[in-house]
Amino acid sequence: MRGSLYRSGFPRPRVTERPFGDRSVLITGCSSGIGLCVAQGLALRGWRVFATARHDADVAALQVRGLESLQLDLADTESIKRALDEVLARTGGTLAALFNNAAYGQPGAVEDLTRAAMREQFETNVFGTMELTNRVIAVMRAQGHGRIVQNS
Repeated sequence: MRGSLYRSGFPRPRVTERPFGDRSVLITGCSSGIGLCVAQGLALRGWRVFATARHDADVAALQVRGLESLQLDLADTESIKRALDEVLARTGGTLAALFNNAAYGQPGAVEDLTRAAMREQFETNVFGTMELTNRVIAVMRAQGHGRIVQNS
């Protein structure tokens, strides 16, 4: 972040500020764009970032950038379970934050989109995000704190 946000009166983030003791965050959809930017920014601010992506090549690219990265496909229940279980294993069972960012759109006219294509999109953008969020809510309730950010 830079520039106009700070000139307009918003305070600069301070690395020493600690919203939670563990400062771990799971971010979905980090292969590019907002997810990648947030992952890098939070890592620079001292957060332990678990950056996820759907494709193995993107996971490898995130690891090259120095991020802890895992494969996560929100259209696949087993992938959701596997990724969250791995994050919790690495953090001792805690998670300070979830940043839901992964999603995709269907380009084209409505009349050209099939029901199957729309179902696939809803599996990722709605049902998968909801499933991961519900699993994380249980963890956060048990530990007594946490933040969930929905990016859309």
